[in-house]
Amino acid sequence: MNVASGLKKYQGVCFLLAKCLVLGLASFIVLIVSFYFLYRAASMWTFEKEIMKNDKPYGGGDLRVKNRDLLVFKPIEPLTKIKEVKDWKDPNVAEFAEPWMYDVKEVSNRSSVRLLRGTIENDVKRIFEQRGQNGGWWVSPDWKTIYVTTEWMNYKLPNGSDGYGQAWHTLWRSQDGGDNWQQLKWPELINAGQPLFLADGMRGYLIAWDMRVWRTQDSGDHWEELKLPAWANQQLHPNPDGNGFSPWVKDTRARFDAFDLASNGTLRLSFFVKKAQLAKQLINNSSLVYALPWGISENDLFNKWINPETILPMEVVRDIKSDKQEGQHLITLQGMPIDWQKTGDVQRIRLANYVYLNKGKEVLRHVFPEYVKPGALFVGNKNELVLAADKKKKGQIMSDSMTVVSKDMGKSWDEFIDGSAYAWYYEAEVNRIWKYETYSLYRRDL
Repeated sequence: MNVASGLKKYQGVCFLLAKCLVLGLASFIVLIVSFYFLYRAASMWTFEKEIMKNDKPYGGGDLRVKNRDLLVFKPIEPLTKIKEVKDWKDPNVAEFAEPWMYDVKEVSNRSSVRLLRGTIENDVKRIFEQRGQNGGWWVSPDWKTIYVTTEWMNYKLPNGSDGYGQAWHTLWRSQDGGDNWQQLKWPELINAGQPLFLADGMRGYLIAWDMRVWRTQDSGDHWEELKLPAWANQQLHPNPDGNGFSPWVKDTRARFDAFDLASNGTLRLSFFVKKAQLAKQLINNSSLVYALPWGISENDLFNKWINPETILPMEVVRDIKSDKQEGQHLITLQGMPIDWQKTGDVQRIRLANYVYLNKGKEVLRHVFPEYVKPGALFVGNKNELVLAADKKKKGQIMSDSMTVVSKDMGKSWDEFIDGSAYAWYYEAEVNRIWKYETYSLYRRDL
């Protein structure tokens, strides 16, 4: 070997060692950063107590916390069991304990809507359970009055006339914190949707599928439907007879994009339209936000419908919250609704926005990074803004739970990675976040 070739070989070995060192250092840095963020996420939370360990089947739900009291609302599938290994026909193939557990439709039909109540110290117990795959609920500030709606779809029946399954609906009320329940009169074939009430628990609304709204002023004993404008439900699907000539029909599963009942009784509703002729203009591809004062008459409704409080072109409202100053906090997504995209269209990144409105006029807008996938927005007692969201970057398969917080009325936002959570709640009275994960309840002060 001559000197030149030996030197070349030596340089190659040095280069390879340097490359390995750089890659190793980079991997070490990534590992350290990952451990840091995991430690940071874990260290932010304070463990409180193990709860719901004996409530089967296991799972989270919609959590509420007030002082040390707990409420958990959860639609769940029935508990299924596996036979003991010695009873399996094939030792490598597990077997269910009962035949119905193999039937997906039968399992769905046995689902139920459950409400649990208790304290952090003494755990929770069931105070309500009815059959159903879905439901909604509302609880008064003093936790004495509770409304629950249920939806039970019979998966063994063929689709109904609208092309969807056949479902039955119920409406329930408790006025003693869940000790006793009364089933209220309600048309069983009409979706009852989400209850929204004022603090007195007497005056309120039901916001339902097919974009329908009912109002009560006597604690749900009687209901009147508010007539919506013709342009409210523009989500259409082919007539289920399938002959190609029948007109398209309204989507009976269409919902309002967002809604909110303010403390002064004003109901806000938002939905997206492709086209609508309003009082002074033709609207295209926009979200309309309406403000309906409590007790509005049928005669005054039409004037409200042709005069939206706010029009947001090429933007979909995800959540609305009113504050004590009668302003509105909105979370929106830019662009058309996903299910309104044409077949084959490439879905562009839809940036999330925070928008603050005063008297229907935009005062402030903040655009979040593209990896923020927004959920519900909460407003604290001192106008803290807390957004529950997921963090998912391009190419990322699984998303991370995150909270985005603003303490300066939406001008700047801080991000916190929350780890996984089966249930999550923001306790506005004390500016505290709770999460439930793997039998354990955690808290974090903001």
